[in-house]
Parts: sequence; C-alpha cells; structure tokens
Amino acid sequence: MASGKITTSRIAAVLLGLTGLGTLLFWISFGLGNPQESFLAQQCAAWYPWERSFILPDSWMILACLVGAVGLFRGRPWGRHWAAMAGSAMLFLALMDILFFLQNGLYRHIYPEVLTEALIHAWLLGFSVFLVVYTSKMASAPGNPATAQG
Repeated sequence: MASGKITTSRIAAVLLGLTGLGTLLFWISFGLGNPQESFLAQQCAAWYPWERSFILPDSWMILACLVGAVGLFRGRPWGRHWAAMAGSAMLFLALMDILFFLQNGLYRHIYPEVLTEALIHAWLLGFSVFLVVYTSKMASAPGNPATAQG
C-alpha cells in the first residue's frame, strides 16, 4: 500500500482505532462517575451489575480494535485478522446490549443516557457487520496467500 494513500483499509483502521479508544473512554468515565445512580440504573435494577460484567469482554474488544487498527493502517496481513476478531467481538457485544435493552424496555425512554446507548448500539452493530464482511472479502481475495491452494 502506498504511504499516505487513503484506502478502505485505512479508513476502517481509523474507525477501528476510534472505536477502541471510545470504548476505553467509556470505561474511564464509568469508573469515575456514579453509574449506580444513573437514569438507566433507576429504570432497571439489573442494569448496573449487568453493565459492570462487560469490563473484561470490552477490554478484549478494545485490544482487538487497537491491534487491528495498527495492522490495517500499516497494511499488514495480521491486521485483517485482528480487525475480524474486533468485528466479531463488537457484533456479540452489540447484540447482547440490544437484547438487554429490548427485554427491559429501556429503549422506550427518551432520555440522554438512553439515546447515547442507542447510538453506541447502532454504531457497534453497523460497524461490526461491515468489519466482518470486509475482512471476509479481504481473506478470500485472489492473490491472498491464505486462500492459495497447494
């Protein structure tokens, strides 16, 4: 890849890096804030303990996002593998979040916290599907050593 050339991989890398950093910032603000008294915690007693259970899975997603971002940006083959893992992790986490919010009626509230969460869910769902499809196409592209038969 030519240095400085804007490609789909580089755009995906930047978005992947921003997603990982954004998730890290979420957890920093979660830890510094008082989430057990938030609107979502008031609406659903299970929300706060449920949200805390995502620290480790989100940490894995953050790592996969950041490593995948570096690899994709530098045009390294391992970048697409890490990006695919990040996409899969994001998809799983987005679906878990969406299902929890639907089961507990949390989307019914027009409130800044709910709207923020809904935007996060939409981003993770859409971007994860893109990453899974994009990295799958990259892996099966002609000339990819991983697809050569021998």
